[in-house]
Amino acid sequence: MNEQVYCDYAATAPLRPEVQAALAEAGRLEGNPSSIHWAGQTAKVHLERARSSVAAALGVEPREIIFTSGGTEANNTVFAGLLQPGDHVVTSAIEHPCVQRPLERLAKWGVTFSTVAPDATGAVQAGDLEQALRPETRLISLMAVNNETGVINDLAAAGEMAAQHNILFHTDAVQALGKIPLNAAQLGLHFLAASAHKIGGPKGMGLLLARSGTPFMPLLAGGSQENSHRGGTENLAGIIGFAKALELALAEQEELHKRQAAIRKTFLATLDRNRVHYRLNGAGAYPGIINIQLPGIGGQAMVMNMDAEGFAISYGSSCASGTAEPSHVLLAMGLTEQAAAESIRFSFGYGSSEAQAEGAAAAVSRVVARMGQPAAEPAVS
Repeated sequence: MNEQVYCDYAATAPLRPEVQAALAEAGRLEGNPSSIHWAGQTAKVHLERARSSVAAALGVEPREIIFTSGGTEANNTVFAGLLQPGDHVVTSAIEHPCVQRPLERLAKWGVTFSTVAPDATGAVQAGDLEQALRPETRLISLMAVNNETGVINDLAAAGEMAAQHNILFHTDAVQALGKIPLNAAQLGLHFLAASAHKIGGPKGMGLLLARSGTPFMPLLAGGSQENSHRGGTENLAGIIGFAKALELALAEQEELHKRQAAIRKTFLATLDRNRVHYRLNGAGAYPGIINIQLPGIGGQAMVMNMDAEGFAISYGSSCASGTAEPSHVLLAMGLTEQAAAESIRFSFGYGSSEAQAEGAAAAVSRVVARMGQPAAEPAVS
């Protein structure tokens, strides 16, 4: 059996050993943080310590952090809790389904939205967002890092534009938190959604940043937890694990970025050396995400063949896996349906190495040769 190598960090990162230890320690906390006895107050201290740690990472106040079950809940909370019939939203064509689908649902109830296409590099420009504004625009929603291509959007420019028009600004930062600098105050953000499992934290754990004074209704009504913004007993172990994962990610952020740049260079150089015919989708991307088209080779077939070689990769978004539909992100970038269907994603993280990237690229060359793709001149990358 081939050695198994994980190249799908953008789908989820393996749980970090340090986080696993933190979860085990948190599991020994007996109390409910809402209880006033000693056990509850001990749990409350750990909860608020984690909240303060996460808030500091984002440059905001602890009371502005709301812990959720993940990025999907956080995004849904913003849209359902803020928007009213007659409101208008400007968003992009490359957003994750957990942004697109809530907006489509709200459209049935009188909320309208405009979708802005990216440029040829895959990035969405602030000027194009501005052109879509209307007098009734209430919110601009732009993801920080695209989950399929790794393309980084200029949140600072979009935030400055939103402030000039006195419009609320939201970002889906699921692929960005812990990987690129994110100071919500400096970026002019009112809302930010993130997940723990993309940085080696526990699955089913996320957060919503909601700046003080920004009105919205809770998605989950109930008790007074999370400063009355999300009812339900807090997932204390998950919150502590999230804070630990973010602490580790921030400590390693600069070093990891350099290492991933080297991994990316090695991966593409190996493809070139083996004369694999490919095209790189997305320019200026976060180096840990590599999206390539292999002309003449179906993406889903490629994923299965790479799995047989021992490499876990993705076809499009992990949340859309199992479907035959080409990536809406790649289509929005101007790729044909065929080109989008021939594209696959490799994503690397804290546990990846250049040797693994070289092995993955060598496996690609073996698979495409086996599947009958003709050799080509090295692609420009």
